Amino acid sequence: MKKICAALCVFTVPRIASAQNPQGDLQGLVVNMGYIVNLLIPIVSTLVVVFFFWGLAMFVLSAGDEEQAKKGKSIMIWGIFSLFLMITIWGIVGFMQNTIGNTYGPASIDVTLPGITPGQVL
Repeated sequence: MKKICAALCVFTVPRIASAQNPQGDLQGLVVNMGYIVNLLIPIVSTLVVVFFFWGLAMFVLSAGDEEQAKKGKSIMIWGIFSLFLMITIWGIVGFMQNTIGNTYGPASIDVTLPGITPGQVL
């Protein structure tokens, strides 16, 4: 766990300090942090689902051992709670983006096509 935290710090601290940010402003920092979060979402989601199934396997394979069954049930409950929490936060963020306007995501792309008025037609 310490190695993961150290690696995360090594890769994110220069971005937070704007040492590798070519734009050098707050907007660039927020965009870069958004990229990092978007990379972490599928990884964390996968870990939560694996965590749930690990608890399920412990529960099923306990073979009558009450302590193992209780531990497996606890892991399953925490896995379901974590998945519910992630989906809820994802929904709240999506709601807030739709409410105040998403200025950095794909929804903010404004494509204006050239219009043809009847006077311009040959």
